[in-house]
Amino acid sequence: MRESLSAWSDPKFFIGNMVPTCIDDDRAAAGAVMRRTLAAYVRLRNYQNYWIEAGYAEEMQAIRAALARGDDRGVLDLMSDRWLRDVTLFGPAREGVEAWRASGVRTVIVVPSSTRGGQMQAFEELIGAFR
Repeated sequence: MRESLSAWSDPKFFIGNMVPTCIDDDRAAAGAVMRRTLAAYVRLRNYQNYWIEAGYAEEMQAIRAALARGDDRGVLDLMSDRWLRDVTLFGPAREGVEAWRASGVRTVIVVPSSTRGGQMQAFEELIGAFR
């Protein structure tokens, strides 16, 4: 185990994370976009298993039960704020970036969405936010 941990302290070891992102001062609207964006992923067993292992067993077990009942709306409601905050970046532009960095992620690879338009609008918002 100690050998694998040494990679984390190697400055040449790249740590990045692809993060679904929605920049908007209206945090609730941005969160709703992220829930819709991730709705397809939480339906997939491999993602559920990953998130269970990452500490979100309660959310993923509840989502599995909702899927078994055919409760699609329930799936969105079961995507907890805690889970959403930990697996996405949403709300005001710089909020949350510090938390990702504190976790060891040196490069956040954003996958932007927007509350006001399509992918190009999302890119414009993202670039504008970090100028």
